[in-house]
Amino acid sequence: MLESQSLETRGKLELPYQHLDNPCVLSWNNLSYAVATRKTADAPEGKKTILDNVSGRCAPGELTAIMGPSGSGKTTLVDLLADRISSGEVTGDIELNGEARVAKTFRAVTSYVAQEDSLLGSFTVLETMRMAAKLSLPNSVTSKQIEARVDDVVEAMGLATCRHTLVGDIFRKGLSGGQKRRLSIAIELLSNPSILILDEPTSGLDSSATHNVMKFIVKLCAEGKTIVCTIHQPSSLVYDMFTNVVVLSAGQTVYCGPRRLMIPHFASTGYDCPTYMNPAEYFISLVNTDFEDHADVPKLVQSYAQSEIRKELSNRIESDRKTLQHLPDIEQPSPSALRQFGVLMYRNTLNNIRNPGIYWIRLFMYFCLSFMVGTMYLSTNDD
Repeated sequence: MLESQSLETRGKLELPYQHLDNPCVLSWNNLSYAVATRKTADAPEGKKTILDNVSGRCAPGELTAIMGPSGSGKTTLVDLLADRISSGEVTGDIELNGEARVAKTFRAVTSYVAQEDSLLGSFTVLETMRMAAKLSLPNSVTSKQIEARVDDVVEAMGLATCRHTLVGDIFRKGLSGGQKRRLSIAIELLSNPSILILDEPTSGLDSSATHNVMKFIVKLCAEGKTIVCTIHQPSSLVYDMFTNVVVLSAGQTVYCGPRRLMIPHFASTGYDCPTYMNPAEYFISLVNTDFEDHADVPKLVQSYAQSEIRKELSNRIESDRKTLQHLPDIEQPSPSALRQFGVLMYRNTLNNIRNPGIYWIRLFMYFCLSFMVGTMYLSTNDD
């Protein structure tokens, strides 16, 4: 990863985040996304709009939470920001330090954590981390450096006490749900990304595990990471951890700005959050168009578009283009094909050894299938 001193400069002003490691400001402006569909009364042009002119910005040390009811476009937005969507029609700008995003550079400084954990239950935390490091870090990184990096990340994510514990699956006990989520995040931190994008990092966790996972994410923000995440129904404690909040409804921006200004903004539109009520739950229920008691969403969208908060966001995005140092074109080096093949062979062999029942069942199935296919030609006439 690049340190702030290695960034190229186009303007005379210095990057205002030089005290933070790997500074990257991620912004998106008037971003829209549509997919092809059958022509109907609701879609006369044969297009369905998933996102409609959404804008936002996240800087180093900030945690930006994207909230909204189901189907509001949260996951689509983070997938677009993470450059994981290649189909459909995308319009608008996604910028890195005020400059149009370059795919290879963006991937070199960004990591993405999916909603579902993709972990093998037969390996310990350390084994999982070591193999992930060998599959992601270049050959120039020595074994000692890999061990040091793994140890640092394990300590930082609070996994030191369970480093020798199996991940676990349906056949064996292992890590708790919160520990698995932290392990998934830890794997993506091995490459020391500047930007971390998470899709519902607390999905399926209880309130205690959710709070612990979010505490570690806030800790990463304090270290200078730029973090964007989607979250469904945060508790009041988790809500207070956010720096910025984006509220979506049917693909439109109802609010995007500092968390501390969110309650006053909605109050100015006639929707004052009741005392002692979780603001996140209240505002999400307001914009949930699946039920009849929702607010006037078009009015809320229009109120935000004309607000000072929206103007300030536009001014900051424009200022970034003029004042921030831009990243040079870089590409994250990958390990050699031979190294990846060796690690995958070792992982697959060890997984089979530790799961003998599944291995022999699979072998028996292959034998039966071969026998069935063979008997089809057993009595075939040679003529």
